[in-house]
Amino acid sequence: MTAYLAVAAVLYLFAQALQMGTGAARLAGVRSKRVATGLTLFNLFATSSRMLNLIYAPLMGALIDISRHLGDVSGFERDLRVIIAAATLGSILGGALTPTFAVLLQRGIASFERSGSLVGSIARLARPTTFASALAEFRSPRAAMLRYSPAGLPKAFLFWNVIVMAFWVAGPLSAFYAGVIDAKVTGTALLLSGLITGVATVTLTLVVDPTAAVITDQAALGMRPESDIKAMLLYLVLGAIAGTLLAQLVLWPAAHLIVIVARFLVNHGLQHG
Repeated sequence: MTAYLAVAAVLYLFAQALQMGTGAARLAGVRSKRVATGLTLFNLFATSSRMLNLIYAPLMGALIDISRHLGDVSGFERDLRVIIAAATLGSILGGALTPTFAVLLQRGIASFERSGSLVGSIARLARPTTFASALAEFRSPRAAMLRYSPAGLPKAFLFWNVIVMAFWVAGPLSAFYAGVIDAKVTGTALLLSGLITGVATVTLTLVVDPTAAVITDQAALGMRPESDIKAMLLYLVLGAIAGTLLAQLVLWPAAHLIVIVARFLVNHGLQHG
């Protein structure tokens, strides 16, 4: 069980780090004046992050079944808090690597334009010489990265980014937790994560993503300085870190809300069965 948890936590850490790297695609797009191409690479990062779930999800499923078999609810809660802590570390790692991601993505945009094939550009990265050259682009984190001011950014946008991350991380995990709290409604509980992630999805779609897109376009058009993009990325990362910490507080009440709704649905169905 410990091995499953360790692997799941590491995968979740890297998935979160990749998710943070998506912001670097915006900066690379602004610097190269290729915002649309940058967004294509943005989607590549997001897809890579989701691919890790192909391994992570079955491991979490095994942890759920083991915990239900042992009746170890408190132990499973501790496991989930380890996963959330891994998300926090992943946010820090992804934020620290953002400058490196941005440089590599600029090169990726140029390679994509030359070849016209994203697959070909990725394949070239596997060449030893290209890979070594990419490693040489590593930019170590510096204290100067923290100098950017949020003065030019909408404050509501930064606040809601924290809420998005908290509910996005806590949602699926709280559904897992609910499935262990009451084994009679596990199947229903696992499919109710949308009760929690729905808050994140709506807020992301209506507030966070549109604002980030406007700031990116304005910087690309010269209406904003590039420093505003850097400030946005910095505070999105800091907001993500804060959001994963907040997810620790959201986990328990969210799980019990899902249990209440799942019990209602199951019991209501039995009454009319």
